[in-house]
Amino acid sequence: MYRISEQQIDFILNDISARGVEMESLQQNLLDHICCIIEHDLEENGDFESFYQKTVKTFYKDALWEIEEETLQLLTFKNYYTMKKTMIVSGTFSAAAMSLGIFFKFMHWPGASALIILGIAVSSLIFIPLLFTLRVKEKQNIKDKLILGIGTFAGILISLAILFKVMHWPGANLMGTVFVALMVLVYIPVYFFSGIKNPESKINTIVSTIIMIMGCGLFLTLVNSRPYIQDNANEVTNQDLQESYAAMSEQTRQLSLTSCMAPPPKDDKLNEACNAACDRIEALKISLINSSEDIQVKTVNYKELGKLDNYNDPTIVLFGSLDDHPVPGADLKVLRERLQTINLLMKEKLNTPVSLIDLSDKKNLKSGVTQSWEIHHFYCTPLANVLRNLTQLQINIRFIQLMNKRSPDMLQTIKFVPPVDSAMS
Repeated sequence: MYRISEQQIDFILNDISARGVEMESLQQNLLDHICCIIEHDLEENGDFESFYQKTVKTFYKDALWEIEEETLQLLTFKNYYTMKKTMIVSGTFSAAAMSLGIFFKFMHWPGASALIILGIAVSSLIFIPLLFTLRVKEKQNIKDKLILGIGTFAGILISLAILFKVMHWPGANLMGTVFVALMVLVYIPVYFFSGIKNPESKINTIVSTIIMIMGCGLFLTLVNSRPYIQDNANEVTNQDLQESYAAMSEQTRQLSLTSCMAPPPKDDKLNEACNAACDRIEALKISLINSSEDIQVKTVNYKELGKLDNYNDPTIVLFGSLDDHPVPGADLKVLRERLQTINLLMKEKLNTPVSLIDLSDKKNLKSGVTQSWEIHHFYCTPLANVLRNLTQLQINIRFIQLMNKRSPDMLQTIKFVPPVDSAMS
């Protein structure tokens, strides 16, 4: 067994200090370990210096001071490895959940929204903050920490903006615009001028900057710079239709009051059927708004409702699911029955086989596939268009009722406005 002299111990201690290890306790621990290895493995007449050089290299990868840096991280950041493992697990989970959610979204399978929300939420609230916390410990320069902080905030912002965009929640365009402004005006200039000064990172900085600018430009294509034009047009159209229906309902009511002194008309069943159908449709519209927008309204006022571009929830309410073989639910079945009743009563009154409300199958203009009346006008159609179709039906029903009260002969000249074609929406 080799015995180390005092001079050799001093040599080892001085060399450890010269290699960048400044903590006295760590120096003593390393000294003890190295001495034990040398005394145990070196032969009695062996070459001390060459064996020491081989031994000390086993304690590090690039430099001995790395041990002190890791020790400081462990002392000041006791949960470092737990957080690192959590970051990896959360990142893997969020990536898998988002990928599955997007695939489910394309296939119109249930659970897509939940997977997308869960994936982006985990990424924004766990993965990205943990990544920032771990990486910021590696940065010594305040400027580098600032750049990393801005980039982290921008990453969280873009993740939430995409989530809000996919889920049709308000605020997506605002967050996207703030993200692009933050990147273009703050992060990219600071990152570019900081990195281009270093010859070693100059090329990488230029390439990364170009990619980031291209990414911001591509994201801007998803942001409608003038959303108020389309949104306002839909809002105005739906509101005008709703007001037209309210005006026709009031005219019908007033006409009924002026004729209340006359003998009971023969078309009481028709009026009752029209009133019941309109009331049923109005209740269905309010139910669709409340369930799809997660609000509680008692009357339809489009000026207070926003875009109404959700098509998943209305489809689920009316058809039960988003599968490839949709079956009309109870609401649509009852609506069809009431409309068929009105058609039947009008056929009897006019003594004609013509149906004044068209419930026949329609051909989809995109796919060319013939679809049922319910699927063609209400399946996977934005809520605004679903409500517009229902309001147009109400107007047609009131028009039948109003013209019949004034002059039944005028029914022969009625021209009805068809509902909005879902294939064109």
